[in-house]
Amino acid sequence: METNKDYSSDRIELRSEKVRNIIGTIPPALVRWSIVVITIILVMLMLVVFLIPYPYGEGETIFQYLLN
Repeated sequence: METNKDYSSDRIELRSEKVRNIIGTIPPALVRWSIVVITIILVMLMLVVFLIPYPYGEGETIFQYLLN
């Protein structure tokens, strides 16, 4: 059972060019905040590596254990 309706985006233009431009752009605030969140997560991971003692070591931190 084939239908005669063609739903491909090549044949039907549902939105104007202005609307497509607005939808197609990424908001700068979203990019800025995502970079901030990723940076905070990386800094927290680095602090964990530098400050938390390695449980199977002799009191040194994970970073010190990895260097030895």
